[in-house]
Amino acid sequence: MAQRHWWQDEVVYQIYPRSFQDSNHDGIGDIQGVISQLDYIQSLGITTIWLSPVYKSPMVDMGYDISDYQDIDPQFGSLTDFKALLTAASERQIKIVMDLVVNHTSDQHTWFKQALADPASPYREFYIFKTTTDGTVPNNWRSIFGGSTWTPVPNEPGTYYFHTFASEQPDLNWENPALRRAIYDMVNWWLDLGVAGFRIDAITHLKKDLDWASLPADGSDGLASVTKKGQNRPGIERFLSELKAETFAKYDAVTIGEAYGVPQQDLHQYIGPDGYFSMIFDFSYMNIEVENVDEWYRGRSAWTTSDLRDLLFESQQQVQAIEGYLGNVLENHDQPRVLSKLVPNVAYQN
Repeated sequence: MAQRHWWQDEVVYQIYPRSFQDSNHDGIGDIQGVISQLDYIQSLGITTIWLSPVYKSPMVDMGYDISDYQDIDPQFGSLTDFKALLTAASERQIKIVMDLVVNHTSDQHTWFKQALADPASPYREFYIFKTTTDGTVPNNWRSIFGGSTWTPVPNEPGTYYFHTFASEQPDLNWENPALRRAIYDMVNWWLDLGVAGFRIDAITHLKKDLDWASLPADGSDGLASVTKKGQNRPGIERFLSELKAETFAKYDAVTIGEAYGVPQQDLHQYIGPDGYFSMIFDFSYMNIEVENVDEWYRGRSAWTTSDLRDLLFESQQQVQAIEGYLGNVLENHDQPRVLSKLVPNVAYQN
């Protein structure tokens, strides 16, 4: 019989702080606002709060572009406020799970600023820079947000930095042991503070194919999706195993991976009894209305209720076979409300 974990009995509720509760009447929800509603949250039977990003950030990607991993953005409050939240929540037997974004930072992070300021800086190796001699970008990979994955470095002709998502979100170089150590120390700092675990953003993008080779274009822009060379690539298992061993496993933390595109044959490595994560989100049905889950702008799919049923049953059978767990949800911050998603005809939404 599989081992039972504490998090299997939790009821988790996502809070998007910006729109949840505004305590100081500036039009933006904040941490003190969350604290003020803890009794109500407890009355609903909630035992764990997943708190969307509250780190310091320019908010290009609504907090998923972090400029300081160990501070709170002033619009949400302060680190003192966050510690007060941990205390007040604990008094009500409520745990706090944070978002963790370690595929990339903001371009306003001090690491990246130092990397740009000095090519000889050790922080240049915290990110991915390439130089070409023919005036063209290193390859034809398309970012998930559209356009090239490469942005020119100011005042360095022919040099570019890499980003899977927006240009303001430069990817971290997980091939660098010093970068990995800095990430682990940061994660453990939060766990020492009392955080119960993490929802882990974009985690399947950590490993890139190091040949950096161009691909046949898959669109009229002449580019090819970065996911073909930078998602679930061979070698990612080394990074994910080390991340777990150096952080989460030491604290019995709960981890929920945002893990797009994990092949069925690899599912046990991610969420089996000794998997990298406690669970991953089940996107098989959650993105059923999207034509391409890696490039949402391509439009809607033509799905049927039978498709939805089959996906639900198939994913549950797969995870049962490996004695693992999925995060089963209907909507989150990336998703439309489930009513408009699953009942697109407005005549039937009442």
